[in-house]
Amino acid sequence: MSAAVAGSGDEPTLFPFADPGLRPDPGAVLLVEGPAEGWLQDLPAGSCQFAYADPPFGTGKQRRSSAGEYPDPALEPRRYAEGLLAMLSGMWRALDERGTLVVHLDHHASHYVKVLLDELCGPERFRNEIVWCYNGGGVARQDFSRKHDVLLRYAKGEPRFHVERRPYKENTQSVGRHSTYAREVAIDLERGTPLTDWWTDIPTVTGWNPERTGYPTQKPLMLLERLIAACSDEGGAVLDPCCGSGTTAVAARRLGRLAVAGDRSGAALDVAERRLLEAGERVRRVRWAGG
Repeated sequence: MSAAVAGSGDEPTLFPFADPGLRPDPGAVLLVEGPAEGWLQDLPAGSCQFAYADPPFGTGKQRRSSAGEYPDPALEPRRYAEGLLAMLSGMWRALDERGTLVVHLDHHASHYVKVLLDELCGPERFRNEIVWCYNGGGVARQDFSRKHDVLLRYAKGEPRFHVERRPYKENTQSVGRHSTYAREVAIDLERGTPLTDWWTDIPTVTGWNPERTGYPTQKPLMLLERLIAACSDEGGAVLDPCCGSGTTAVAARRLGRLAVAGDRSGAALDVAERRLLEAGERVRRVRWAGG
């Protein structure tokens, strides 16, 4: 293993899914500092049930907030997509035979990344294009305001999928079971309707939100909890190689999953580590020392 504990010289580290006899703390969240395309190669193949990536979108902005900043350079869309290939390949390799990959993007290059993922995973592995709609922020003067992100979902084999249901609208409930049928089976008013791929009920993390860490472009816990609950089992492993403020790891632990999260930014991992510790989690932080 090419990783080393931060500040410990040559002390070896082991990811929590390596040899069970050598695991130092399988219940701890593993935080890895370093480039994902490097340390993902040290993660055992087939060790995770769910992998999520929320990379910089290529906006051409320096993302700044009270708890940190990171560069988000503007790139030609094809070059942007190609720059993600090594990370996405490592994530796909880390998934088990029923694992799910979700890549979170916006309008800048999602169409190019979709083609890349079709080539990497196989077009038959594509499952969903989830649209997350939100409000807030600026208003465009010469365009329709861009108020949604795109989450591309791919899966190996027959994926784990725990469907989330929501109550039917009042008008559907009022007419009873006889009004709508699916596969010749009447709707189940008590269980509710399965969630679709168009999500409008999850707000962004604004200044007043108690979740807010101050790290830029922080994603809401509700978004990650929905994805993790749907695509993994309790006790399974969740992976996020560009974790920012650590939302994926926090959501995974709240749902009883193991978590491996990383970022090339030590400042981001400072925020994530503090957040996890405040939530009562054990954290094992390492610095990837490979080449």
